[in-house]
Amino acid sequence: MFQFRSLIIGSSLLALMACRAEPIETSKPQIGEAPVADAGQGGTYTADQPISLNGDGSFDPDGDELTYVWSFSRVPLGSNLTGDSFTVNNSTETITGFLADTSGTYIVDLVVTDSTGLSSEADSVIVSVEAGQLPIAEAGNDVQLLEGDSTSLDGSQSADPLGRTLTYEWAIVSKPNDSVMTGVSSPSSETSQFSPDAAGRYLISLVVNNGVSDSLPDTITVDVTSANPLPPVADAGEDLLTESDCSDIQLNGSGSMDPNGDSLDYLWAIQGKPADSMAGNASFSSTEDMSPTFYADVAGEYILSLSVFDGLEWSVPDLVTVTTSERVSNVVPTVDAGSSISIDGGNGDCELAGYSYTCSECSAVTTSLGTDAGVSDSDGDPVTYQWYVMSGDATLSDPTDLNSEIVLSGASPTEPNACEVTTYELELVATDCPGGSAADAMTISVNCCGVEVQ
Repeated sequence: MFQFRSLIIGSSLLALMACRAEPIETSKPQIGEAPVADAGQGGTYTADQPISLNGDGSFDPDGDELTYVWSFSRVPLGSNLTGDSFTVNNSTETITGFLADTSGTYIVDLVVTDSTGLSSEADSVIVSVEAGQLPIAEAGNDVQLLEGDSTSLDGSQSADPLGRTLTYEWAIVSKPNDSVMTGVSSPSSETSQFSPDAAGRYLISLVVNNGVSDSLPDTITVDVTSANPLPPVADAGEDLLTESDCSDIQLNGSGSMDPNGDSLDYLWAIQGKPADSMAGNASFSSTEDMSPTFYADVAGEYILSLSVFDGLEWSVPDLVTVTTSERVSNVVPTVDAGSSISIDGGNGDCELAGYSYTCSECSAVTTSLGTDAGVSDSDGDPVTYQWYVMSGDATLSDPTDLNSEIVLSGASPTEPNACEVTTYELELVATDCPGGSAADAMTISVNCCGVEVQ
C-alpha cells in the first residue's frame, strides 16, 4: 500500500516538473532599420541663379515616410545663410534650394528621419558659387550747372538680376584743379546731394553691390559753367576695346566743354600705334571734327588724343585708347588686269653671216599699264597694287601704281623681211587691308621685223 502511494506521488511530481519546463511565450517590440540620406549632386553655380538641391535618392529600408532636414556645415566668409535660408526645410518635400549671398564654397548636409523617429547619418554635398552676372549701376543723366548751384544724384534706377538689395557707393573720379572736394554728401545712399565748389568738369561714379559682387562703375559728368575765364576741357570719349582692324572706328569728342560756354575747335592726333601700323593724320576722316572716324590699319593698340580750343586757350589733351583685333570676315578684291596689248616694235637690222643672218634687237618700246584695268573691294577696304613681270625683259616705272609705265626690251627678228612677236606676261596683284589678295594676268605682244643691211 505504501509503495503504491509513493508511485502515485512520484508520477504526479514528474508531471508537474515537466509542465513547468515548457517555455512561456511573451510579445516583444520590433525595431526597424534607420533611413539613408542622399543629398544629391553638388556643382558650380553663379550667384545670380537659385541653387537647387534634391534629396530624392534618400530611402528608408522599411518604406517609412521621410522628413528632410537641410543645414549648412560650412559657408564662405561673409555669408549669413542659415537653415532658414532654404526654400523648403524640415519637410517631406525632397527638393529645396537657396540663394547664395556671397561667392565661395558651401557645404550642405542632409539628415532624413523616418516616421518612427529613426534618423540617418548626415550626407553632404559641396556647392561652389561664382560671382555670375553683376548688378547694374545707373548713376543718372549728365548734369549742367551754373557756378554756385547744386544737384541731386540719383541711383534709384540701378538694378540686380535677382532683385537683391543693393548698397551704393558714390565717388568723385575727377574734378577741376580748383576744387578741394573729396566726395559727395551721402556717398553710401541711393541718392545724394552734390554741391560743386568750383567751375569745370566733375566725373561722378556710382558702384552698387548686391551682397555678392560689385557692379561696373557708371559715370556721369557734371559741367559747371562760370563767368570767370577758364580753360576748356577735352573729352575724347570712353576707351574702345572691342573694335576690328581695317574698319572706320567712330570717335566721340562731344563730351568736351568750356566752363564759360565758349564754342570750341577740335584737334585729334595719334600718340601711339602698333609697330607695323602706317596710320597717320590721313587715317582720321578729319582731324578737326568733333567726332570723326579713325581707320585702324592693323590689329593692336592705338592711343589717340583730343585737344580743344576756346579761342583763348588750348585744353590739356585727353587720351582715348582704341584696341583692335583682326576682322573676322573678309572678301578679297576683284581684279581685272586689263586687255592684252599689241605693239609695233619697229625694225631690227639683219646681216648675212655665212649661210645665216644675225639680227639686232628692235629699239625698246614704252607703253602704259592699267588704262583699262579694274580693281574693286566689296568691303570698301583700301587696296594696294603690285605689278609683276612673269616673263620677258621689261622694266616698270612704279610696280605699285595701277597705272604704271613699262619699258619692253629684247624683241628681235630672226631674218630680213620677216617679223617675230615677243610676248611679255604680266600679273597684277591687289591686296586689301586685312591681307586678302587676288591676281589677274595680261600679256603684251611686241612685233619686231627684220631689215637686211648690205
